[in-house]
Amino acid sequence: MENLPHPIERDRETNDGLSLPSPSSSREIYGGVASPSLPSPTGFPHPAPALDRETPAWSSPLQTLLDRPPATFPLQLLVGGTIFCIAFGAWAWFAQVEEVGKAVGKLVPEGETYKIQPIDAGKVSRIEVKEGDTVKAGQIIAELDTTLALKEIERLEQSLNAGGIERTRKQGLLEQLNLQGETRQAIADAEEGAARSAIDLARAKLDTTRQLLLEQERQFSAYRARYGQLQALPEKANTRLAQLQRERQANQERIARLEPLAADGAISREMLFQAEQALRDTEQKITLSQLQDVNSTEDQLFQATRSLQDLDTRITENRGELAKTYQEIRQLQAELTRKRGEARAARLDNEREKKQLQLDIAKLDASIADTKTQLAAARTKLKDRYLRSSVEGTVLTLNLKNAGEVLQPGQTVAEIAPKGVPLVLKAELPDREAGFIRQGLSARLKFDAFPYQDYGVIGGKVTTISADSKFDQTRGEVYRLEISLDPKTSRKALHFKPGQTATAEILIRRRRVVDVLLEPFQKLQKDGLTL
Repeated sequence: MENLPHPIERDRETNDGLSLPSPSSSREIYGGVASPSLPSPTGFPHPAPALDRETPAWSSPLQTLLDRPPATFPLQLLVGGTIFCIAFGAWAWFAQVEEVGKAVGKLVPEGETYKIQPIDAGKVSRIEVKEGDTVKAGQIIAELDTTLALKEIERLEQSLNAGGIERTRKQGLLEQLNLQGETRQAIADAEEGAARSAIDLARAKLDTTRQLLLEQERQFSAYRARYGQLQALPEKANTRLAQLQRERQANQERIARLEPLAADGAISREMLFQAEQALRDTEQKITLSQLQDVNSTEDQLFQATRSLQDLDTRITENRGELAKTYQEIRQLQAELTRKRGEARAARLDNEREKKQLQLDIAKLDASIADTKTQLAAARTKLKDRYLRSSVEGTVLTLNLKNAGEVLQPGQTVAEIAPKGVPLVLKAELPDREAGFIRQGLSARLKFDAFPYQDYGVIGGKVTTISADSKFDQTRGEVYRLEISLDPKTSRKALHFKPGQTATAEILIRRRRVVDVLLEPFQKLQKDGLTL
């Protein structure tokens, strides 16, 4: 709006002539639309002061020419006007004007700036940087109050240590129970083995006693049979003795018959002697039979009786030993059953105590794991109390003034422009000028920090345009653009910084001047008006 159209002034003297603007200032483009270049009024019209008509406003020759024009002046004026109209028409037909859209914005790093935002609310205790500082990745921007976070970490560490000590104690008890269980099981196994050995020995003794008893019973039966046989010997001895006595009596009768014959000499004395000798032999046999048979039979009967009595005693003893062994085996089996029950009960008690300890240890492990999780979260929260830069770059904005400010979650504390990222102009274009905007269009950038009269304009290109508009309170509906820069087009070397503002003139299209001049009439014709 540097050159505003000048109003058409009437001749102050005659009030019937018009002064025409020069061709160079007749047309200009403003806001992307060609319009007649009329000078702007310098003020509201007001009556010219009363001047003395006798005092000329210009030179006398010009005043004379105006008062008494030559006869050829109308022709000259007509020819000049015709030439001007032809020249103006040719210029309007061949000359072109550029339609541009103006977008206002500021430089930002390509992509997005990195915003530093707290996760939790807190009070600022220290500010480490200021706007414009260069920061490294991980450098502290500001520090929030860490008192509560440190106390929470201390509490959780104490709880974790206490839980670890309790778990160690429970684990020691569990190992002790395992050792006790193993020891008791070993003792129970040893006692059971000893009881089994005693039972086996008792059973072996039982078998031996049973076999011995069977053998003794067989001997007893044999002795009883022999005793029965011995009881028959005295009768046989008596029978033999009676036979020998009859034989003695026969020998005596024979001697009695031979003695008279020997005395008479009927027989020899030798026959008598033989008869006497036979008698003596028979008597001797009777004597021996009486001595031997009676004594032997009585002795054998006595021995057989004693043997039977001894066998019967031993059989009775063995039967008692057998019954005792049976009773001992039953007692050993009952003892074995009792020890097995005690071992099983002790094992069950041990298992129950171990399961309880294991359950306690599992609960402690869960509690320790939960405490570790809480401790890790608390340490993370402590780290979050230190607001750090996520990238290396420059602090564009710092929304902190003094320590002691209270921040809310998600509140932007600072914005970091990454190092080495090219800058782009993020601008907003009014909806009425965005109809022909598309990616790839050229743009001329005029920075407020670098007057374009001295530094020239910076070339650029539209890289992105938003798919939808948003409402701006001052400009209405606007579209957001991103325009890349071409610093090589500058007259001088410039150092751009994020946040610098600029106006982008985006070349929409080129039109002939005549089309621009006729556009209002074409719109009226399309609206149905007859010219």
